[in-house]
Amino acid sequence: MRIVSQAADPGITVAAINDIAPADRLAYGLKRDSLRGRFAGTVESRPGRLIVNDRPVRVFHEQSPSRIPWSDADVDVVIEATGRFRTGDVARDHITHGGARKVLISASADTPDAFLIWGANHDTYDPARHDVVSPASCGVNALSMMAKVLLDRFGLHGVNTSVVLAIQGWQKGHDQSTGTSRNDPRLGRAMNQSIIPHDHVAGELVSVALPRLGEICHTYYCVPTPIGSLAELSGLIDRPATIDEVNTAMAEAAAGPMRGLIDYDPDPTVSIDVLNNPASVMFDPAGTRTTTDGRLKVRGWFDNEWGFSHRLLDLTRLLGQREPARAGARLHPAAA
Repeated sequence: MRIVSQAADPGITVAAINDIAPADRLAYGLKRDSLRGRFAGTVESRPGRLIVNDRPVRVFHEQSPSRIPWSDADVDVVIEATGRFRTGDVARDHITHGGARKVLISASADTPDAFLIWGANHDTYDPARHDVVSPASCGVNALSMMAKVLLDRFGLHGVNTSVVLAIQGWQKGHDQSTGTSRNDPRLGRAMNQSIIPHDHVAGELVSVALPRLGEICHTYYCVPTPIGSLAELSGLIDRPATIDEVNTAMAEAAAGPMRGLIDYDPDPTVSIDVLNNPASVMFDPAGTRTTTDGRLKVRGWFDNEWGFSHRLLDLTRLLGQREPARAGARLHPAAA
């Protein structure tokens, strides 16, 4: 909502929101954010409505996707962002029961019609076959951007990836024995006390977006920082390259075909420096390593909320525009 409201021509209208929280709580959450600050506009609530910059937005309060009347709000594209309905079959209820045309699951979903990573393989979208789409995860998007540059410029195989994730919304402030994410007891441990392995993130989706990579090994960890995550990728390239060659390739991509998806920052950076960066990854040239036998390692930062939200909107425009729409591309961001 913040991104769409700030854009001069977003190409998207937020038509409706579904959340179990009442409208006044949604208004408060939009107006004030601990990391993003005050909303740059006006927000009010009415029964069944948010009024954002003087424009009404419908608010529904249904527990199940099958009960949300999207067609009543003329919704074309639903962003399924609750984290609870991650399977393709359940998310499809937004279409079969709610009347939407397309669904975008904001997570590494199970059995969607397609995984589409903006800038890596979004051009494979087929509007006739792809009704329920997943953009994988923020970490997969960051890794895919760096991997694509390396793959196209140098050839790349034997890939290992590692993602260090800032605090996630589903993590716990204190140890919890029940209701843990993925039913993993480690993911119920206090988020501010430990580095927590997260073995359930589908890092192999990088090779789904870029099949020429082949199989990859991946690891994920959650760490107690509020925002700003790290993606590292290592592998073998087809010919040895110097650090300068690799960094130049990234800088050229950031200034050219991948502008807006890769941000190249030559300064010494830390995780907080990526706050509010809309790119999928902010490449850190100081992290590049190469060897004379063709091994290399690169790293980049990403704002795991802000950058990924921009990619969700990129895909929403794609889903809304690639076939005739009833009234232009419309958006429902289901609240996380």
